[in-house]
Amino acid sequence: MAPMQANEPGIRHDDGDGRVLVVDADRRVQQSVAEVLRVAGLDVVGTAGDVRSALELVSSLRPAVLVVDPRLPDVEAGASLLSSVALGWPGTRVVVMGWSGDGAVDLPLVNAFVSKSAAPEDFVTATIAACRC
Repeated sequence: MAPMQANEPGIRHDDGDGRVLVVDADRRVQQSVAEVLRVAGLDVVGTAGDVRSALELVSSLRPAVLVVDPRLPDVEAGASLLSSVALGWPGTRVVVMGWSGDGAVDLPLVNAFVSKSAAPEDFVTATIAACRC
């Protein structure tokens, strides 16, 4: 099965539906995930490494989707981020990336989960699906 492309019907960049913010404490992961999503044609509007920066960027950039590792630096910080986003920007969808069994899947408000060991296409597929929610 071929990976979905961001220019397929349903992904509209002009109204913000394809705008993505990547949040991870590791700058290398931020950059890698952002690049994979950009190559697929998604509009990655920014990256953040902590809850405060992420909330500032959500407020100013209004992404449609957060791709986030909730361990910022721990799951409680990530849960706080997701709760704040749900309260302040309830239309924002969330793709959680992490390791299987790390508790991230059980967080509320999550539209999709992608293992950090997944293929790049899996990040693209999950993010595009979240854009369509």
